[in-house]
Amino acid sequence: MSLRRIMRQTGLPPEVLLDLALEMLDIASRKLSPSPIKRQAVGLGAARWRNVAPEERSEALRRAAQARWAKQRSVGGEPGKPSKK
Repeated sequence: MSLRRIMRQTGLPPEVLLDLALEMLDIASRKLSPSPIKRQAVGLGAARWRNVAPEERSEALRRAAQARWAKQRSVGGEPGKPSKK
């Protein structure tokens, strides 16, 4: 869509539309680039699995997921069923 077309449809001057576009770009860039702490955490997490075989990684992740679900069931009961008190 061209700037002229947007100007015609909205009735806004080009300066306002460019300001809006820059603001949207700024918001999107903040969402796309994680904070330095999160970026470091992701890097450390990736490094942990770098020398692990795919089979071992799959097994470890499966056990972690099963433990998480077991913990949720024991704390809050199964979804859709009333918890025992």
